[in-house]
Amino acid sequence: MREISFPCPKESPGVFFDFGKFFYCFRPSRLRRALWRIGVMGLLLLFLPLGKGLFSQSPDKNAMKFAKTITAEDAKKHLSVLASDEYEGRETGKEGQRKAAKYIAESFKSSGLKSATDNSYMQQVPLLLSTPGESKFEVGGKQYVNLSDFYFFPLDEDLKLEAKNILFLGYGISEKFENGEKPEGAIPYDDYEDIDVKGNILLVLGGEPVSEDSISFLSGKKDPSKWSTSYRKKIALARNKGAEGMIVVSSDFESNIESMKEYLESPSLDIEPNADAKKDEEKKNIPQAGISFKMANEILLTQKLSVEEIKKKIQTTKQPFSVEIKLPVAIEITNKAEKISSENVIGVVEGTEFRDEVIFITAHYDHLGVIDGKVFNGADDDGSGTVAVMEMAEAFAKAKEAGLGPKRTIVFMTVTGEEKGLLGSSYYTDHPIYPIANTVCDLNIDMIGRYDEGHKKDSAFVYIIGSDKISTDLHKINEKANSAYTKLALDYTYNDPDDPNRFYYRSDHYNFAEKGIPIIFYFNGIHDDYHQETDEISKINFDLLVKRTQLVFYTAWEAANRKDRIVSDVPQEKKK
Repeated sequence: MREISFPCPKESPGVFFDFGKFFYCFRPSRLRRALWRIGVMGLLLLFLPLGKGLFSQSPDKNAMKFAKTITAEDAKKHLSVLASDEYEGRETGKEGQRKAAKYIAESFKSSGLKSATDNSYMQQVPLLLSTPGESKFEVGGKQYVNLSDFYFFPLDEDLKLEAKNILFLGYGISEKFENGEKPEGAIPYDDYEDIDVKGNILLVLGGEPVSEDSISFLSGKKDPSKWSTSYRKKIALARNKGAEGMIVVSSDFESNIESMKEYLESPSLDIEPNADAKKDEEKKNIPQAGISFKMANEILLTQKLSVEEIKKKIQTTKQPFSVEIKLPVAIEITNKAEKISSENVIGVVEGTEFRDEVIFITAHYDHLGVIDGKVFNGADDDGSGTVAVMEMAEAFAKAKEAGLGPKRTIVFMTVTGEEKGLLGSSYYTDHPIYPIANTVCDLNIDMIGRYDEGHKKDSAFVYIIGSDKISTDLHKINEKANSAYTKLALDYTYNDPDDPNRFYYRSDHYNFAEKGIPIIFYFNGIHDDYHQETDEISKINFDLLVKRTQLVFYTAWEAANRKDRIVSDVPQEKKK
């Protein structure tokens, strides 16, 4: 609403108010003189309901009181321990990680939090450590060379697979835009249409189909779609369709070998197979190989085809292309497997009114460990998020002790195995202590102690990811909390569905989101010390860490104490 002095006639002085669609001109008269004497402020108050959002709700003094107990001094005290060399980089399954788990559990206990089950603050996460052995790949009687012609992604078990032929299946993509969100200029494309791939080993091209001017069929622009940025999407689709394995023709095979050699030759962790056979079968990985253009062309030569010819054919016709290649295939992968255990650390502040409704606040406390004798302490990744969870746990426990505890239960969980593939959060969401149906939301914190290259060092900002993807309620709560209290610059750059970094899929909130639980991911972006031994406590901005933590605290406070539970009201993309 704005106040101006026209168009009331000059001969009859008055005040004109513009309420958007409605206009009012008030002049002194015998009928209005009494009202006029009330003054302009009286009129403003009279018509206040006509305006939207003219005044924000008064800040909650109790929330502010306990938010102030989250301090830079306390955060630094905790991080000085967790990000010290003594904790050896907190690698999952190693002694440093176990020491960190005990430290966090003791903090929860001393703050007055309850344990989640059996008087223990730990949820054991059973893991399988697989060390790669020998990989053999024979096609048409020719033995190819590992890490020269091909590579296999690590499996958690030995594998021996034979087939009489290979099914070439274009790009291995199925994108029909059935959810109604077809990008402008995009073309529906389905390599699987009318083809039964069950029991087959698939040979597919890497990437996705593009036009002659490099416009993606699937995104409608030069930027690639998620089919190019996440190989897991193709693998998951092939597995769900019943394929026995997938061989991907990699356009950057040589650079992949160079960058991934250590990973491909190193031990890998995964969740130990569960006794539930049906569930295991659904989650079971199929063998995944990357092969060179040279190897692919040798295979395709039997059909008098080449990789480039097929790409051109699909580009020109805008139609999928498939062919059965009658060459016998033999794959053999050996691994050494060892069962180990790790821990999610869980502390609870029980709700006073809606006790069965549960809000999660999460961060991962594991990091990369010791590499080539250098300790990767992970002060920002994710020591910063871990101490944020610990500080908020203490603040909410103090509120409860003062008789001002949350109406809904709040679970503070620091998870293990994030750096190994979101393992701790995956295990929890598959083996929940609190029913998934009762889980209101997850506020996940991963790296909140630094700046990135996109922001000046005096900029108080935080990246917000995923807040509006499942619940508009949660998105609004976070924005209002920020407006009322912390006044950070909320950056939604990485919330874009087409963001090539795919951060939405890269931290522990995603395992909650996959279950339909509303989430927010708080993040400071990537910096030069990301996954380097230089990610040290000396580079943490503790004042900014505290302000970001307080935003999460205020959001949790409102979500926990509001009358109505947060609603999941955003339609979700149908899983392929």
